[in-house]
Amino acid sequence: MELRRVLFVYNSEKPGAEAVARRGVAWCKARGIEAEVTPRRRFTAAEVDLVVAVGGDGTLLRAAATLYPREVPILGVHMGSLGFLASCDAQGLIQALEAVAAGNALLERHSRLEVVNSPATALNDVAVLGTAEVRFTELSVWVGGEEVLAFPGDGVVVATPLGASAYALSCGGPLVHPRVEALVVAPVAPHKLGTRPLLLPLDTEITVRAHYPAETWVDGDPIGKLAAGEELELRLAPAATALVRTPGEEGYFTRLRRRLG
Repeated sequence: MELRRVLFVYNSEKPGAEAVARRGVAWCKARGIEAEVTPRRRFTAAEVDLVVAVGGDGTLLRAAATLYPREVPILGVHMGSLGFLASCDAQGLIQALEAVAAGNALLERHSRLEVVNSPATALNDVAVLGTAEVRFTELSVWVGGEEVLAFPGDGVVVATPLGASAYALSCGGPLVHPRVEALVVAPVAPHKLGTRPLLLPLDTEITVRAHYPAETWVDGDPIGKLAAGEELELRLAPAATALVRTPGEEGYFTRLRRRLG
């Protein structure tokens, strides 16, 4: 990967994140690489070769959403938080940049979910949840015209392979290796004993029908509401997100054990 311009995006709410980002900018400029720094709330999809997201998983998810549909590589740097998606911590930033500049880094393409008739896409998951007023809803999930789930409860999470270790996992969903081409449908606190998570082919088109008012969340951010009788359609997005992985980085299961115990 040739580095000509790098954009550092940091979470201004994370202590020390801006200083880490500026340290990366200084490293780039000392080597003749154009570099800029910006807080994530003012981040725009500029023409860059690499985006370095300094903060936590939320910073990386929002950077990826802003970049979409451009598959600009993202290097995640976590600031002592969970950082499951990150490639390194703050101390490892310079080493990671050196690996990228030397052509020793790897790129992983990760599928995204598209909300049909909306600009929203998700790297981790889309959740349909009860509204803030009642925290309860009633939903049905349909695939190819067939009802596959129907239950009252707190909601449902539809996760990508990468997002299967996030919200869906806490709802009883299975661990799914990111290279497995599957979607996870995980009910959230269903009020039915027989309701279980589903594993579906990655290219499955999924419809979630609200029978009681609900809210829609994409990668942890609210994007809208569903009235009773309204539907949300989800499908595989046409573009992916490229994440940078560096030599010697922890493997998937090691990261799971270290981050989640």
